[in-house]
Amino acid sequence: MVVKTAALATLLAVTASAWTVPSNLQTFYNNVKNGGCKSYAGGKSNLNDGQGHSGFGFCTDTANVVYLTGKNSLGDMDIDCDGASNCGGLSGDWQAGTSFDDILVSKKYGVKTLDASIHQFSVLGTCNLNLEGLISPLALVAVVCNNQLFYSVWGDTNGCDDNNFTGEASISLAQLCFPNEGLNGNKGHTAHDVLYLAFTGSDAVVGPSNANWKTKSASDFQNSLKTFGDSILTKKFGSTVPPTNPGNPGSGTCEWVGHCAGATCKTNDDCDGDLECKSGVCGGSSGGTTPPPATCSWAGHCAGASCKSHDDCSDDLTCKNGKCAT
Repeated sequence: MVVKTAALATLLAVTASAWTVPSNLQTFYNNVKNGGCKSYAGGKSNLNDGQGHSGFGFCTDTANVVYLTGKNSLGDMDIDCDGASNCGGLSGDWQAGTSFDDILVSKKYGVKTLDASIHQFSVLGTCNLNLEGLISPLALVAVVCNNQLFYSVWGDTNGCDDNNFTGEASISLAQLCFPNEGLNGNKGHTAHDVLYLAFTGSDAVVGPSNANWKTKSASDFQNSLKTFGDSILTKKFGSTVPPTNPGNPGSGTCEWVGHCAGATCKTNDDCDGDLECKSGVCGGSSGGTTPPPATCSWAGHCAGASCKSHDDCSDDLTCKNGKCAT
């Protein structure tokens, strides 16, 4: 539930490590901010940002992710205080639960609802745009804000009193992103420069053991998301950040989103660069004889991506037989 008009005193900004934005994710951020989207979830591309601006939607152009975008812009960041603590009990527009509390209880997460002051969560979907067919509840959401990377979970949705507003996050995530802006329930971040990158697939769900759900510290919760966040970013998006999970071997830069180290495969052709398909998973190459892929600066449109014309392919790649290739 978005909190836009309630009187809410400024909370002390929490502190946590800000993660470096990987170079390929930064390139993707720049392209999205300066480009457009062809396919929107539910065909809806005229959602509202809560500031009187329309033309926003959740883009499905890129494999393995769904992200909020506008016309040559990204999302803003309004404030959500729903859940356990009501941001210190000061919000006048508050609900005592979040959207996926039934899962938190049934899957034994150790908490009955999220706490916006502790848990970093993103608010995705609107009153009449349900994203559950594309994203699993409590899925990992990478958030690029203020030239930093933070991890969050898909923890709440907007209600029907919000006129289909988009671009919203828990108070703890907002204050991590913009600690010097004095954000509170009555003041959000209004610039359209925030990338909410939600990962698809059941393996992207942040499970009970993937984060410290019982912590009382916002910084501890963010730090606890790092290992799982890095592994999913690497697996799903080809992150150039070395994975912190030793079970997900890296191979350096990965240009073919969805086919990086840790991705499922049937043959070596399903894996990026010189990675090999070992036991159904893309991993390090033993021979290293496969030449590296062509440079690709447009994630989701690299070598191997489906295409209809050359314009669907990144850089110097061309569309051959429905696939981007050199």
